[in-house]
Amino acid sequence: MRLRPTGSAHTGLGEWLLQRLSAVYMGAFVIYLVVRFAIDPINDYLVWRDWFLAGSVRIGFALFFVSTLIHSWIGMRSVFMDYLKPVWLRFVAQVATGTGLLVLTLWLIQILLPSG
Repeated sequence: MRLRPTGSAHTGLGEWLLQRLSAVYMGAFVIYLVVRFAIDPINDYLVWRDWFLAGSVRIGFALFFVSTLIHSWIGMRSVFMDYLKPVWLRFVAQVATGTGLLVLTLWLIQILLPSG
C-alpha cells in the first residue's frame, strides 16, 4: 500500500493565524470604540462626520472591515468544507458568500473614500 501525500504539515496554519489575528483586532477595535464613546459621546452629526473623516479613524475602520471580511470568509469556507459534502453545493455556497463579501467590500470603499 502506497501512502498519498496530503500536503504540507502547515496546511491551515495560515488561515488559523489570520482568523485569530483578525479576531484580536476586531475585539480591540470594538473595545476602543465603546470606551471612546463612553468617555466622549458624539451627539451631533457634523461632529461625528469630522471625527470619522480623520485619517486615523478611517484607517482603523478600514482595517476593522477588512479583518471582518477575512474572518468571515475563512470561517464560512471552513464550515462549507466541513459540512457541505456535494462539491456543487459547496461551490454554490462559496460563490454566494464571495459575491456577498465583494458587494460589502465595494460598499465599504464607497463609505471610506472621501466624497466631493
